[in-house]
Amino acid sequence: MAAKKRVIIMGAGPCGLPALKEMLAGGHDATTFERAPSLGGVFASSAMYHDLHLTLSNWAMAFSDFPNRDLQCYPNGEEYLQYLKDYASHFDLDKHIKYNTEVISAALNDEGKWRIEVQEGPERRVEIADALIVATGAHQAPKDLPPQLDGFSGRMVHSSNYTHDFRREVKEKQLRVLLIGGGESAADISADLGDLTPNTTVWLRRPNCFGPRFLVADAEMPQVKDSKEKKFPVNCFLESATTNRMSAAQNVFFYGFWRRLLWKLPILNRTLSEMCLDSTTSALLMNDQATYVTKNQRMCEAWGDGKIEVLITPDVSTKGTSVEFTMPDGNLEKREFDVVVLCTGYTVQFPWLKVDNFDANPRSWYLHCFPERLGHCLFFSGYARPHQGGIPPMAEIQSRYISMVLRGDRQLPRDYAGRAYRDKLTEREYYYISPDLDSLVDWNAFLESVARRVGCEPHLPALCVLAFNAHLLGVVALALLAIAPNLCPVSLKQAALLWIGTLLSFFVLYDGLMIKWWFYPHWPIWYRNRGPDANPALVSEVLQRTNIWSDTKISRGFVLLIFWSWWTYYAQRVISFLLFIPHVLAKRYGIRFGKAWGGFLVPKIYVLHDTEWYFSDLFLP
Repeated sequence: MAAKKRVIIMGAGPCGLPALKEMLAGGHDATTFERAPSLGGVFASSAMYHDLHLTLSNWAMAFSDFPNRDLQCYPNGEEYLQYLKDYASHFDLDKHIKYNTEVISAALNDEGKWRIEVQEGPERRVEIADALIVATGAHQAPKDLPPQLDGFSGRMVHSSNYTHDFRREVKEKQLRVLLIGGGESAADISADLGDLTPNTTVWLRRPNCFGPRFLVADAEMPQVKDSKEKKFPVNCFLESATTNRMSAAQNVFFYGFWRRLLWKLPILNRTLSEMCLDSTTSALLMNDQATYVTKNQRMCEAWGDGKIEVLITPDVSTKGTSVEFTMPDGNLEKREFDVVVLCTGYTVQFPWLKVDNFDANPRSWYLHCFPERLGHCLFFSGYARPHQGGIPPMAEIQSRYISMVLRGDRQLPRDYAGRAYRDKLTEREYYYISPDLDSLVDWNAFLESVARRVGCEPHLPALCVLAFNAHLLGVVALALLAIAPNLCPVSLKQAALLWIGTLLSFFVLYDGLMIKWWFYPHWPIWYRNRGPDANPALVSEVLQRTNIWSDTKISRGFVLLIFWSWWTYYAQRVISFLLFIPHVLAKRYGIRFGKAWGGFLVPKIYVLHDTEWYFSDLFLP
């Protein structure tokens, strides 16, 4: 009989809610402690700065068993908060959440159970639990002030305090503002400041890599707002190009080089493309895959339009309200500022966790979730930040696995700590331009890795698989006719008919399911197709909302994606057959199959996060 565990979850935000839902669905006795008076986490707090819009569409940010019913669009913070409230209501979660309740300390007692001290209003009490899930999020403690600004005597405002009152003051007084940072919040706030005052300067220590929400050069926010009113083609959204399975089936060098072509051609915002090229000069093959990407081009638009100034240099000094920038060419740029806006991010801290020798680096936890020695009773949800994609779907699939581990339906690998260590090294090698962003993961690889442990990885119908393998036979026949015609048992006409016929079948079978599988975004809904708690009807309903003919826009970016992906996909199949056995043997004997050994030439989806690569995958689309 499956074991029922007493589980405490910390946080009722976008990562804590799916943890609570999955624990209850798994039959556990679960309670969530939320220190705020309402659910939603950062989306319910004052940290929702002006005009916040998500960098991932509502369909990709939706949980796998509760798809968003609206048009595919980029929701604002309030709209996503409403989705979270609807999710909690749909699964009747609220009665299991204790608001205004803060965890003061958590330690293991002599029986191996958690002794959790909580403060609920004026009352302080102790709870005992078998398991603890930490879903408080990474936006807890703002990072320290950059040491270069130690001498600044003016006003400091953190992005979490970027309020309407502050915006009004900036506009009325035309304040001179220095903004520090190049992430999503910095992109939004810098563009907003550029509309409020002509005295806005952004300081970046190095060039940033930016990604647009839409794969066109047009201004972003008008499209964001239009997408809420009218249906946009699926392939217009950034996630279609960055998370599709055709791209994930290539090696990182094939995938990365497509990015350099995209930036070189007149397809995207020119300022964005130049910044991306500058930021990845040390990664000519991997390109954006070697670094964190800011999925928001508003800073680039404001800079290109002359509304803000961007200074890029690591060498800065301050005295009073003066800031001096030593530029790479040796020139000095001196500015006076009234206020500094800090968009420098947050640090991960767990001062309440009383565990000896605890390593707070998410990369030291197996699948960014299971810490060494404590993988049976302590779990972290929300510390896997996708390179392209959103955190909540990562947290949901982690929670599905946690629930099954607690029930005894699944077992962690015996050497999970060793696997975590090897993956940590590979992650740092992979994201070598941003090695210290310890939560960074690959969307496709992470989802697929956990899904294979849950048993919910999606598969296509047998007819699609047969058509795919027949298509590859056609490719092999055409290749043989080109290089060794005497070895090919069929004629050119027969090989061409097989290739073309199977290609056309991809557009016809199951309403173009093969094309959707390859080129549509890697939405979380795919992971309800089969396995535990599957709901294939729900998956079908979401896919039927779109039509591959009417919901595909033939843009220059999409044509480039198709042109590049198709032939590299064929090439990758050959490479995969050559590298499959070395990859599997290295993993079997605990050897890290890294870049130096050709490990980065395997399909991108199998490089990171201990994703299992099966022999059958060589014959699946």
